[in-house]
Amino acid sequence: MARCVTYLVLTSDEVNLRIPYALVCMTRFGAHWETGRRRRRWLEEFTEQERESATRLFNQSHRWLLTTGVPETVRMTVQTFALWMKLGEFCASI
Repeated sequence: MARCVTYLVLTSDEVNLRIPYALVCMTRFGAHWETGRRRRRWLEEFTEQERESATRLFNQSHRWLLTTGVPETVRMTVQTFALWMKLGEFCASI
């Protein structure tokens, strides 16, 4: 049986308003990332699958913020959007 996947399609303006990619990038590649407190919370709050998916989002946030900018349209699953939100909340709290 085929599995139906729902995608969100966002414009670059919507991405800039709704996805905290700049915060995620600055936190991930900043000094606060290499602390023991952050590592413990990271392991407690994110599943192994989320941590693996977050690796791709960290690279994407870096690309969007510092290299290419956000494309005109961005397509992602609802789960990816939820992970962006979770990463944003996590990064804002450390």
